[in-house]
Amino acid sequence: MRNKTYPLRTVIDALSNYNLGFTSHEVAARMKRKVSPSTVTSWLHEYREFCSYARLRAKGSALFPAEQTIRSIKLYHRQVYRYAFHRPKLEFLRRGELDDKREGDTRFAAAANFLEAVPLICPHDLFRAEDRGRASQAQPAFADIARIIVNRKENVATRIADLIIPAVGNNKLRHETLQRFMLVNDSVTVAIEIPIWMTERDIAALEEQHGIELVPRVGAAERTITGHIDFLQVRNGAVHILDYKPDARTNKPIAQLAIYALALTRLVPRLKLFDIKCAWFNEDEYCEFFPRLLVARRQSQDGTIRGYVDDR
Repeated sequence: MRNKTYPLRTVIDALSNYNLGFTSHEVAARMKRKVSPSTVTSWLHEYREFCSYARLRAKGSALFPAEQTIRSIKLYHRQVYRYAFHRPKLEFLRRGELDDKREGDTRFAAAANFLEAVPLICPHDLFRAEDRGRASQAQPAFADIARIIVNRKENVATRIADLIIPAVGNNKLRHETLQRFMLVNDSVTVAIEIPIWMTERDIAALEEQHGIELVPRVGAAERTITGHIDFLQVRNGAVHILDYKPDARTNKPIAQLAIYALALTRLVPRLKLFDIKCAWFNEDEYCEFFPRLLVARRQSQDGTIRGYVDDR
């Protein structure tokens, strides 16, 4: 971006305003710095690879005005989380119009219903309690990286991170800015900072189903797990759970992401572990794995099956 007239942050704001549904003239009028509509149009062309929502923008604008495209709610869960979802994308998900490679696929309509219901059904007290388990701190034995294959590759998410992160000078705002940009501008991110929770009933059911221990028992106390998913995407016939990690090469959140996946199978009706992929990423790499492989049971030496039954 050297020798550019406008800072990259201005360009990013213009792209996001346009994909919310504002016209190029409206975007130009909303900018803090004076920008012409033709300049906005040129940016849309130059950065189109980061804005795949453009193919859905017209249909989305017909459903919701620009000011109502994103619904954002502050969650006061020991710290403040800004949960948000994209209203047109959720409607496209219900109709089977979100994933252009799987038109008519409505299998994840229940996920859209869950995301819209989160502000009403989330048990906020579970998140505020100091003695409750957190997914980010859990270290269950089943979440062994040796049991899975981690696929490392370049992804659109890495390219977007490479665009956004250097543009934000405040370290505390980088994560939030990246989340917001992907929610507004890509065609697959449907929600950010999604709260997940599991009660004793959920934990016990999953442990029995998969033959694992999620949380060690401490006396007769009931167990709970809570957490927040950075990004939830739907693409290529799967639900994708993403976590942005600046230190992605050394920080491998296998257990955290696997717990998120298991929790979603309890929170979203008919969602199966087979339908979920997990990944963590930064500007340089995207690391993806199938959480179902962590609970895959293997055949023992005596020939008995101690293991995972395909839940398709």
